[in-house]
Amino acid sequence: ALWLCHGTANAQSKEKGLSWAVETGIGSEWELGGRAQYGINKYVALEGVVKYALDFNDGANWNEITIQPGVRAFSPEFGPGLKGFAALDLGYGIMFDNNFSTSCFALDFSVGLQYKQWYAGYGLGTLHNDGAHKDHLFRVGFYF
Repeated sequence: ALWLCHGTANAQSKEKGLSWAVETGIGSEWELGGRAQYGINKYVALEGVVKYALDFNDGANWNEITIQPGVRAFSPEFGPGLKGFAALDLGYGIMFDNNFSTSCFALDFSVGLQYKQWYAGYGLGTLHNDGAHKDHLFRVGFYF
């Protein structure tokens, strides 16, 4: 058990190599997602993100699933275990309800703060297919 706690506490500090995270967000939709992240160095990581969202903006109640590769950049630490981040992900999404579904281009931007293995910040998610659909969210995540 001690080994597991030590591994969880140090998951964030791994600047190179593979790490995993889960996150949730709330705003004009509720989303739940997972991320695989490969740190190139302490400032840049490549990531793959899979998310499910229930969009309740304008009473539409759409279900959304997105799969997006992207990049995440980190600031130098400005406190013990505290740093800023920004992420940009581009990929594929699908929106559906009981009667209709459509595929679309997905774009996601996040900016926020990370403290040890926790992170929180603002997210903007957009889906594009004959017009743009966008959602503003507050996101919280955990690296393990």
